[in-house]
Amino acid sequence: MKNNAYDGYYLFEVSWEVCNKVGGINTVLKTKASQAVDHFGDKYILIGPDVGNNPEFEETNEDFWNEIKRQAFERGLTCRCGRWAADGRPRVVLVNHNNKYQTDKLFFQLWQDYGVDSMTGGWDYIEPVLFSTAAGEMIEIIYRQANEEDEVAIAQFHEWMTGAGLLYVKKYVPEIATVLTTHATMLGRSLAGSGVDIYTNIDEISPSSMAAKMNIIAKHSLETVSARESDCFTTVSDITAGEATHFLQRPPDLVLPNGMNVSAILDCNKHREVVDERRRALIGFASKFLQEELDPDNVKIFLISGRYEFRNKGIDLFLESLKKINDLLKEANSDKKI
Repeated sequence: MKNNAYDGYYLFEVSWEVCNKVGGINTVLKTKASQAVDHFGDKYILIGPDVGNNPEFEETNEDFWNEIKRQAFERGLTCRCGRWAADGRPRVVLVNHNNKYQTDKLFFQLWQDYGVDSMTGGWDYIEPVLFSTAAGEMIEIIYRQANEEDEVAIAQFHEWMTGAGLLYVKKYVPEIATVLTTHATMLGRSLAGSGVDIYTNIDEISPSSMAAKMNIIAKHSLETVSARESDCFTTVSDITAGEATHFLQRPPDLVLPNGMNVSAILDCNKHREVVDERRRALIGFASKFLQEELDPDNVKIFLISGRYEFRNKGIDLFLESLKKINDLLKEANSDKKI
């Protein structure tokens, strides 16, 4: 670990996507891990859900974990502790709540303490609350066991799905500073997925009324309260900042754009054989899919990646753009195909 201003800090980072490849936050965490380790060393600890077969997770036998696992077991939690097989090899805890929590009591406590309305939450709400509460307990265990005198701890929570963990830390370990990062609000995602242009007339949208209409009252409530109660609230873009300011009723303290690990990107000039091999594979797939033999010298390839959310991820705009390019090529009497 380098000697710098962060030597006395613990940084915990909680996400449903730690060693769990279900969306873009997994890439965000994985690609920034080496820089985080450079700054915080082994005091940078990621916490994610134990889903049984977490990709790129390597369980390790380190003395640091022994007492932590014992204390977790005594609290009715189990966890697997190790490293993420990524650049920097950061420490990771995968936690399982083991049906420890009585959901009704947990939801009542969230309502009593913070006013979170969980009444209408289904399993896609309940499961993240159970996980993130367990993650909050794990942070408490690690902090109390491993913390040294005069050290500072910060816990960053990604998205509403980890909000219950943030609220747990705020209540039981208030000396740990909390950060909530939203990559897109739950209400914004729901409206955009339904074809609503939220940016044209966003001031006319009533967050509470629209959350009820979209049947996401519980998720919206937890997200709003987590943003309100966090010591530092951040988003990943200026657009999301405006969305969060209106829908969550708190302007972000900071905008933290998702970065890119440039060193991990293949240099196409130096590794032409790899690029050509992958291009041939793509053209081979496209030929079979279209049932037409495509000429590699006469084909341009455009790619998009991400979850299949037709509007939220811009797949509709992507396809419309490709059609316009095809139309332009036809007008130019080109025989190239896209």
